[in-house]
Amino acid sequence: MIFGSDAVSKSPQFVPDDRSRSWLAASLADIIQHLGEAAMAPRWLADPQPRGLPLANDLDSLFDLVCGLQAEIGQRDLEFTLLEMEPGRPAVPPGFEPLGDPTGHLMHTFARGQELVLLASAGLFRVRELLMASIARELGRMGLWQAGPSEVIASIDDEAAAELGGVALGMAPWLANGAYIFENACCGGGCGLNLREIKAGLSLPEICYALALDARRKGIGRWGAGKGLGATQKAAFKASWGSIGKGATLAALAAAGGERSLGA
Repeated sequence: MIFGSDAVSKSPQFVPDDRSRSWLAASLADIIQHLGEAAMAPRWLADPQPRGLPLANDLDSLFDLVCGLQAEIGQRDLEFTLLEMEPGRPAVPPGFEPLGDPTGHLMHTFARGQELVLLASAGLFRVRELLMASIARELGRMGLWQAGPSEVIASIDDEAAAELGGVALGMAPWLANGAYIFENACCGGGCGLNLREIKAGLSLPEICYALALDARRKGIGRWGAGKGLGATQKAAFKASWGSIGKGATLAALAAAGGERSLGA
């Protein structure tokens, strides 16, 4: 299975190949079941600039934004400490270990027992799309951690699982917009970040296919599901939407998500 930038360079198509589509559908269904009630609400967070979006290096406003989103996605009782990455200082207090692979990220979650630390780089504030994609991925990661260990989830690549968790919780548009930045290694102008060193778990076609699957599962129409996407992301999403039939794949996702409408 090929994920991320390698998948894009070898298969520059808007719709993933058959094998990847099957894997994405099966993995998303597993993650929905693991997340349980939090993933069963027909939630869709599409606003590319939600209220309270921090526009400068302000950890307090970032903390408030993440906490506000937690309240929307069923993580109201999940507490964390937000720390800034600082040169010359240990990344996190002793004993904390990363959940998944922290390399190539501007934000990442660490755990020690039942404690969580969310580590953020100052560069996170420079590109809105990367900020929201990072938050979506880490909230997906926190949700999977909160749900407890699972052999099935452990068999999925950690970063892909975290992003699919974000999809299941209703944040797919943010992940799709972020994937576009990751793959082009360009934000469109002077952010000062070396975007070639930043990576995503899933490629743009993969995350847009997962977005289409989740929208259909939740009974959200194509226009509503595509709201907030950039032009290229919207084109990839539209191609994936058209490639999904109402067969066994959607039936399995509907069962995982509580038998909700599959949309049109």
